[in-house]
Amino acid sequence: MAHKKTAELKIEKMNLGAQGIGYINGKVCFVDYTIPGEQIIAEIVIEKNDYTVAECIKVLQPSPYRVEPECPVFKICGGCHLQHIDYKYQVQLRKEILIDTLRHIGKIEYNNIEIIADNPWYYRNRAQLPVQKNSELKIGYFKKRTHEVVNHNICYINQNEINQTLVVIRNRIEKTGIKIYNELNHKGNLRHIILRRGVNTGQLFIIFVTREEPIPNALYNDLINEVPGLVGISQNINPQKTNRILGKKNITLAGADFYEEIIDNKLFRIGPTSFFQINTRVFEKIIEKIKAEIAGSLIIDLYAGVGVIGICLSPFCEKLIAIEEIPEAVKDGIKNAQQNRIENIEFISGKVEEEIIKIKDGDIVILDPPRKGVEKEIIERLSKMKIKKIIYLSCNPATLARDARLLMQKNYRIEKIFLFDVFPQTYHIESLTILAIQP
Repeated sequence: MAHKKTAELKIEKMNLGAQGIGYINGKVCFVDYTIPGEQIIAEIVIEKNDYTVAECIKVLQPSPYRVEPECPVFKICGGCHLQHIDYKYQVQLRKEILIDTLRHIGKIEYNNIEIIADNPWYYRNRAQLPVQKNSELKIGYFKKRTHEVVNHNICYINQNEINQTLVVIRNRIEKTGIKIYNELNHKGNLRHIILRRGVNTGQLFIIFVTREEPIPNALYNDLINEVPGLVGISQNINPQKTNRILGKKNITLAGADFYEEIIDNKLFRIGPTSFFQINTRVFEKIIEKIKAEIAGSLIIDLYAGVGVIGICLSPFCEKLIAIEEIPEAVKDGIKNAQQNRIENIEFISGKVEEEIIKIKDGDIVILDPPRKGVEKEIIERLSKMKIKKIIYLSCNPATLARDARLLMQKNYRIEKIFLFDVFPQTYHIESLTILAIQP
């Protein structure tokens, strides 16, 4: 067996994927679970012409910010990436990564970023957990860079109520003997368990994702009476051989076909497959910052989801137009507006790039796109409409940097950037950028 190469190196900074970056003989090297400033010995696992990937086998000079991870499966499970770093420094690193990404991808120099954070533990209001069975039943997140489930009962970033509910579901699965899906041979039935919770309502919702329709009645029967706060159970059927979690068909098994959450003193219903921000406490702070930026007669909310941001902003404008591609989310949005007695909001179902060209003008645009960012034709359209202010909520610094650059070329300038720590212990970065058109 060939002897693996090792090298000593210093970790200079961290990349968007939470890998430490150092250099071996001038070539960049990526190393997981390291911290900027550390001197380490690393074993090279991948060597390419222009970079190497290595594994840290010894920390010679540890960072003063290195801490013992809370979770016993931290380095095995792929759910978290930064538990080995003191939380305050984690947030600082995210800020540095955001600044660095804006600089390198967007050619934007902007350092005055305000950090807004909350509790770094037990914050996630949604868990999407794959299920596997070999010799034992395994429910958890995938091991890093694999499709092997890491079995554990307590996740330190999921809400405690979600952890506790999972224990009950695990027992039900064991007792019913439902066949567990095997992605290698595309056999079995139960693929994923999704648990969602309204933090301010205490309402829980369970989704069983299966390959085919029939599942044992005993898996869900009377579960609503056993689990505190459980308001609904649904089954999502995904018959495809795919990495996509959800299929197109939903069946309500028990209770309601939605759960509710309260944001900004307004009640929202959220369907089983509708998008909702994963960290409720930080999302409330995002809403407050956006509200502080609003002063206009017509607001356009793009990628509107179930209408949470739009409905919270509706008292501050004459009219708000919300555009969303997913029809189920639009239906929830309309119901949300009705139950909150909001009459100045119009929901449009369709692709943002197709619907925005039908709108002639507006004062402020809210952008909350998926990770891929905003389509170029949308930026062109907003520029032609001479939108006065663009409020861009981003979950991906790389596409934010690209889109902000395009907007700056269209005579917009960045007024403010906030970093919201929506995903503590992970490498994900959420930010809010305020851009205004220059006179």
